[in-house]
Amino acid sequence: MNSEHLDYLPLIEGGPMRGYSATRPPCNEVVSIALTAGLSLASSYMSYESSQTAIKQSEYNAQAQSDALAAEQSRQARENEENQRRAVQEQRRFRASQLAAMAGNGAMLGTGSSLAIEADTWAKQQTELADQQRVNDMAQSSLAYQRTNTLQMGRAQAAGMRREATGAAISGLASTAVGAYRSWSTRPQTAA
Repeated sequence: MNSEHLDYLPLIEGGPMRGYSATRPPCNEVVSIALTAGLSLASSYMSYESSQTAIKQSEYNAQAQSDALAAEQSRQARENEENQRRAVQEQRRFRASQLAAMAGNGAMLGTGSSLAIEADTWAKQQTELADQQRVNDMAQSSLAYQRTNTLQMGRAQAAGMRREATGAAISGLASTAVGAYRSWSTRPQTAA
C-alpha cells in the first residue's frame, strides 16, 4: 500500500482525546494551503472591488449634488433677472404716475422742487435695484461656493476611500502570504 495515497490516513496513538488521530498526507496539506490562500485572495479582491464601487458611488453622488446646485444657481439667476426686470418696470410706472400727479397739481416738471422729487425718487429706486442685485450676487456666490465645496469634499472622500481600499488590499495580500508561508513551514514533514 502506498503511504502517499490521498485516501490513506495513518492512525497515530495519543491524539487530542488520548485515543487515535489521523494525520493528513503532505499532498492534502498543499491542497489545503493553496485553497486557503486562493479563498483569502478572492475575499481580498471582492472587498477591493466593493470598495471601488463605493468610491464610484461617492463620486457620482458628489457630482449629482454639484449638478443640482448648478441647476439651482441657474434657476435663481433667471428668477433674479425676471425680478430685476419687473422691479425696473414697476419703478418706471411709479415715476410716471408721480410725474402725472405733479403735473395734475400744476407743478412745473423738470424745475425746482419737482426736479428734486424726481431725482430723489430715481436715486432711491436705483439704490433699491443695487441692493437687490447685491443680495442676488451673494446668493449666487454662496451657491457657487457650495457647489465647489461639494465637489472637493466628494473628491476628498473618494481619495480617502481609495487609500483605505488599497491599504486593505495590501494588508489582505500580505496576510494571505504570511498565512500560506506559516501553513507551509509548519506542515508535517515526511521522512525522506
